[in-house]
Amino acid sequence: MSDKTKAFDDFWSIDNLLPAKKSVSRPIPTTRPTPRAVEIEFDSDKVGEKVHVFDGEENTSEIGKIHYVPPHTADEREPTPLFEYTTDGLLIHRVSVFAWDSSYRYFESFVADAEKYHARRPEGTPPYESFFSYLPQYAQMRRGQLAYYVYWRESARQGEYIKIDYSYILLYFFELINIPHTSESAREARDEMALVWRNYRKKFPQLDVHAAEWMCDFCLVHKLPPSELLTTEELCALSGSATLKEFYLDPVSERGGAEEIARFFLRFCCSYDYTKSKFYQGQHRELFEKMIPSTLGAIIPLILQRENGEKPLVSMGDCTVRRDVYSGALCAYMNKLRVSVSYTSFSRSHELRFLIGDMVRHIENRLRSWIGTRSRLSVMSLPINLRDAIDAYMSPRTPTDYIAALKKADEIKKMPEYERRYDLPRVEVSLKGADAIEKSSWETTKILTEAFGDDGDAFESVKVEAEAELAVEPQADTTFGELSEFVRLCLDGDISGQREFARRMGKMPDALADEINAISADGEIGDIILEECDGGYSVIEDYADAVRESI
Repeated sequence: MSDKTKAFDDFWSIDNLLPAKKSVSRPIPTTRPTPRAVEIEFDSDKVGEKVHVFDGEENTSEIGKIHYVPPHTADEREPTPLFEYTTDGLLIHRVSVFAWDSSYRYFESFVADAEKYHARRPEGTPPYESFFSYLPQYAQMRRGQLAYYVYWRESARQGEYIKIDYSYILLYFFELINIPHTSESAREARDEMALVWRNYRKKFPQLDVHAAEWMCDFCLVHKLPPSELLTTEELCALSGSATLKEFYLDPVSERGGAEEIARFFLRFCCSYDYTKSKFYQGQHRELFEKMIPSTLGAIIPLILQRENGEKPLVSMGDCTVRRDVYSGALCAYMNKLRVSVSYTSFSRSHELRFLIGDMVRHIENRLRSWIGTRSRLSVMSLPINLRDAIDAYMSPRTPTDYIAALKKADEIKKMPEYERRYDLPRVEVSLKGADAIEKSSWETTKILTEAFGDDGDAFESVKVEAEAELAVEPQADTTFGELSEFVRLCLDGDISGQREFARRMGKMPDALADEINAISADGEIGDIILEECDGGYSVIEDYADAVRESI
């Protein structure tokens, strides 16, 4: 390689651009002895004393003092609550209130302002002034805004809900949350929140979520139930917006609003949506909306009740939720708490979801039998006691007029068009009218007999024979044998008894009904006597008397 080429290569060498390295002489490390593991035993009362170690050669060396360091383990114990209490509710059981973990002081001035302005009364009628703030406080308001806030607040206390901005409402909630309360003033504050929410929720829909959470927290902290001023419908609306839905449903159950609770079960805790059924649409919609919630509402207490220490029919399991109160609200440190609520959750129980779904399917099957539809939904695991309870509730509420109207409409629909034009009006059969017709016909027969020369004795003998034949009533077949008990249960409308009898016989109720109908059809009646009714069987009304006399 030429010198020129070498110089050209050295030009691109990075090492030539760096400063020259200086050689540093380092001492050769000496060999250190390997430390020996020494086992030291000491009593707990020796903590703080000096430790000397004997090295085996009659020498000792001081290595330090004894210090006790506990193992680092997380403290999993629940902190001590400020207070606890139990409730008498069906769903909410126990509430524990804890202090906030860390302190802060940046809302203390707001608490002082809230106490000062809470008792202020308006002076005259100030003009309306708009006000907006994401986290409204008194210090942010002009004099006119503060005057209008005091005027609006007093109007609301008097039951007059005038024009207002959403930020004013938030400020009022923050004020009620942060001021000190007695038990009586806490109730008044709870009711004021409820009334403000009721009267402004349509104008400010976002108030639903905030009010539902803050009012729940306020009541839990002050040991209060939801406001008695709220209607069942309003409590259900709050439940739909709240995280702890069960808090607002407890008073609904106490007020006897079983149907409203059932609608919430249908919405939040049901594996089957009956509104998607093809039979729900059209003329049967009103029947479905009337019977399904009312029937479910009557049966739900059987699932939830806990009387005399007995377990409910279905185990939903108690849940515990921990929540920070007044999330999203302006809240001073002394009011910022944490609550733990033990409750029975209906919306988180998979077992209950499938049970409610089966109950709704069974109810719809009953409705389908009412409207004359043969298809049925599959009911997988509905307990027999709940099935019987549903049947017992629905049987006396069978809409006979509605069913009769449906059958008549179905007959007219199947009738040919030309027959519909000549359909005679229906006339109610009267025994008195029938006797009159029979008497008139015999009078006519007597006149004709005399006119053609027949003697009266012949006429009378014919009349007596005819009356004797008419007096003979149809007799039912009495050859049902061991199935007679099933026929008797059908006469009594005892559906549970029919199922129990079929179980003893080792057959399905449908198979027993088919056997009985076959016997009656081949016998003297010449027709079937049993028809499906309300999940079981009943004797056809036309043959009821004859069957009752024969068994």
